[in-house]
Amino acid sequence: MDLRWWPIFVVGLVALLALVAVALLVPMPKITKVLRPLAHVNRLTAMPEYARIARLQFWAMLATLVLLVIMFGTALVTTSRPVGFSAASRNFEAVHPEDIMVCVGQPVTDPTTAGFLNYFSQQDKNFDTQRIGLTSPTLRVVPLTKDYEYASSQFSRYANLAGLQHQLDTTKELPGPQAQQLSSGINDFSREVSYVDYARSVQDVLALCMTGFPSFEDKSTRRRSLIYLGYTSFHGSSDSRPELFSDQQVKDMANQAGIQINVIARADVVKSPEQSNQALSQIVSATGGRYSVYNPAGTAGDNPSGTDSTLAGLIDKVRANPPDVVLPSGTIVTRRSWDYPNVPILVSLMAASLLFVSLAVLRR
Repeated sequence: MDLRWWPIFVVGLVALLALVAVALLVPMPKITKVLRPLAHVNRLTAMPEYARIARLQFWAMLATLVLLVIMFGTALVTTSRPVGFSAASRNFEAVHPEDIMVCVGQPVTDPTTAGFLNYFSQQDKNFDTQRIGLTSPTLRVVPLTKDYEYASSQFSRYANLAGLQHQLDTTKELPGPQAQQLSSGINDFSREVSYVDYARSVQDVLALCMTGFPSFEDKSTRRRSLIYLGYTSFHGSSDSRPELFSDQQVKDMANQAGIQINVIARADVVKSPEQSNQALSQIVSATGGRYSVYNPAGTAGDNPSGTDSTLAGLIDKVRANPPDVVLPSGTIVTRRSWDYPNVPILVSLMAASLLFVSLAVLRR
């Protein structure tokens, strides 16, 4: 739970503590009048009936004090506008579900690609309202879908290609069905196309991935998240062929469509000049996403179909920072925008009901 107006809660708590301190520290006024003495007071207080009434009075006073403090605390929390309850998050997810486009900018047979795809193959089982898709540098491999069984099977299929490629590289041979599976999988994932007057860039791949969101030209009530893994450059600095999209065009597309771009850049490849890294970092920053650098350092090859802990941790951080909702009017809606006073109000009503019933019983 979090509070939007936490200073109100602090002021109210300080006021309550101050009142308690005053009640305990300020001396009570002395009684100056002479009270009428009673005979045999010790006999009266020793009677079981008197002891029972005294205990009842003590516990009634204590219960009343506790219920009043609870009512004050819940009223204070409600006034401070609580947010962040799990129930509120579920409601937010239901009203503003998320579209996730997984974007791969490297060969499907790379062990890191396998770990990346395997992560989402497992996450599909935990999805409820999300839609997920997959895009390669040249193809829309899996269109956005809520068919999690289909998406998981496709992600697993392409994740397994790294293991087949590893077996082929190691043993120099592969049985016929597996060789066919590897060949068709590579061809279905991406097509190698060479152009004379055009050189593919990461910005072009990001633009292709963004067009996978339905009606991507306009903002949507659905949150849009793009997660890219791969190279930050596809060609050397000596290549003078033009590209389709510039950094600013990608930023404009993301801003117009309300898309959060997240990038996990490979740090162990030659095709990663510092200029490309900085350009991608600026694009990510402009869309409110996360930019991370990942170096497998030999760990990804140990388990070609799995996800090493470093890569999984980077993706977890991306998923822990979901995009906000950007309405067509430009209004930004976040989880913190959703006040959820239901819990403190219910607790307050229960305390008030118990207090009312207890006082009614005491009167009788």
